[in-house]
Amino acid sequence: MTNQDFNTAINNVKEAWKYPELFENVSKSERWLSGAAGTYLLFKGITSIFSHPVIGLTGAAIGAGLLYRGITGYCPMRDLAEQRKEDIAPDEVIISETYVVDDLG
Repeated sequence: MTNQDFNTAINNVKEAWKYPELFENVSKSERWLSGAAGTYLLFKGITSIFSHPVIGLTGAAIGAGLLYRGITGYCPMRDLAEQRKEDIAPDEVIISETYVVDDLG
């Protein structure tokens, strides 16, 4: 991941907060599941932060990300993956000439 990819993802997150209807890339069922799982992980992370700090912070961070994904309907990682897929897609091939060879030997 380059700095340009990271900056693009951050800018898309900022724009998604302003115009959520333009940046929805998560289906309704994924939003519900992300919201439920995010709420649970955020709650468990916050409640266990004093007994197991590393596990608690990790759970809270993952839960916050899933909750953001569920509330906004925008997933920055999916957006980044789609950008990479577009970069890899082959260009259009135009065949302008055809050669037929009769002699195979």
